[in-house]
Amino acid sequence: MLVGMGVLHGSGFTYVSDTLASSELPGFLKRVLPPLYLYPSVLMVILALVIVLALRQRNGQSFVLAVVAGIVAANAVLGFVLGGLLPGGVLLTVTALIGVAARQSARQT
Repeated sequence: MLVGMGVLHGSGFTYVSDTLASSELPGFLKRVLPPLYLYPSVLMVILALVIVLALRQRNGQSFVLAVVAGIVAANAVLGFVLGGLLPGGVLLTVTALIGVAARQSARQT
């Protein structure tokens, strides 16, 4: 889900860049805002990779997954505030799934 959401969000990069380029914003903002838009997409893919790597480890899985769940939960709050129900809801679902994986991991060790 994280990779899919990251790819979906990243697919809007060209549109955002073109819109900003044709806007009346100062040049500094035209250069800074596109990479800032891309940040959540990259973060989601990296967090998905961290989850996969954590699930392959024998020790410390639950701690790493709990940290990642916290990061995704914080992003879910931002998703609700900035983007509405869809991004926030998807990220909260991902948080819950990571929490279940962390709990299962803790039970197996």
